[in-house]
Amino acid sequence: MELTGKKENFDEFLVKVDELGYAIGDVLPNSWTLNLTDVTRLLNEMLSEKHLKVKQETVTTSDNLVVQVKTILQDTALQVSASLDTILDSNNQVEYMLNWWQWRINCQLALIEVISGFYEKANVED
Repeated sequence: MELTGKKENFDEFLVKVDELGYAIGDVLPNSWTLNLTDVTRLLNEMLSEKHLKVKQETVTTSDNLVVQVKTILQDTALQVSASLDTILDSNNQVEYMLNWWQWRINCQLALIEVISGFYEKANVED
């Protein structure tokens, strides 16, 4: 994970995303993959309430052996963002093509989980 932006706002950003992670855990049903439209709407609403935006970029290598999904979570108010690169090897590419929407959500949730884990680890060490 890469954290960029106004360093003085990093802690506040980490707290905000950690709280979001718990809220998502409370709201998303275990069977969330069965209704991606509702999950997408719900995640967008929760992100919007916290003034967060998600951007995602997908890049495929020229030999088509690797797909990279870069997920960026940006807080426009705090001017801080975090990004995570997810690399899919050729074994996962077919699944990605068939389930791209689910993969995109998985990458968003993974980034939120990594940020939350980073925040919690930092607080344990203090």
